[in-house]
Amino acid sequence: MLRDWSEAYRIGIDEIDEQHRGFFAASHRLYDAIVDRKGKEAVAEVVAFMRAYAEQHFQTEEAFMRKHDYPGLSEHRRAHTAFFERLEGLEQDLRMIGPTQELADRALDITQDWLIDHIADEDVLYALHVKARTPGVTSV
Repeated sequence: MLRDWSEAYRIGIDEIDEQHRGFFAASHRLYDAIVDRKGKEAVAEVVAFMRAYAEQHFQTEEAFMRKHDYPGLSEHRRAHTAFFERLEGLEQDLRMIGPTQELADRALDITQDWLIDHIADEDVLYALHVKARTPGVTSV
């Protein structure tokens, strides 16, 4: 089931929340393309966006965690590495097989499942850490 951005996913750090909203929007563009039976055409664009997004977003998160001495940084980085491994699998399949509807479906699953799980299970932890140490922080 496709999920929409909601305030429930908000961690309270403006720049990171905005980046998360952008990722939700990208997954919706892919979903719309799949429904319109244009998923094959959209998958290469979405996979490229996912890489660029992840590189920028993870750098932002990790810099924020370093700045605020987050003790779970190493573990959080491992989650980022795991995402890149899944993404590399998609990219390899895209190069070898080409764009397919099945690949578009996998890309959508990764964007939705990973993002929601990552926000709920990982990002909220560093946000809570930072807010406990520095009340009122809402930006990077």
